[in-house]
Amino acid sequence: MLPANSDPTLIFASDGKTIHSLRLSVQADDSPVLLDAAGASLAPWEVELLRWPPEAEAALRRGGYLPVQPVDMELWCHCAD
Repeated sequence: MLPANSDPTLIFASDGKTIHSLRLSVQADDSPVLLDAAGASLAPWEVELLRWPPEAEAALRRGGYLPVQPVDMELWCHCAD
């Protein structure tokens, strides 16, 4: 169960044991990174995101925290039925 929190900018993630509330920060080189309450950065492979604000989604993808959406691979043809 996710912690109840009124701050809509928080990102909730799990490290497999604990649910953490994180903040998105942009580094000097323009790379997005997630920071814990102590200000330590977390690598994408260290956490699984559970909830994030929709406006942060592009930055989270750019930082590797969310997978890139696959191309629509729906099969189709121009065959006559």
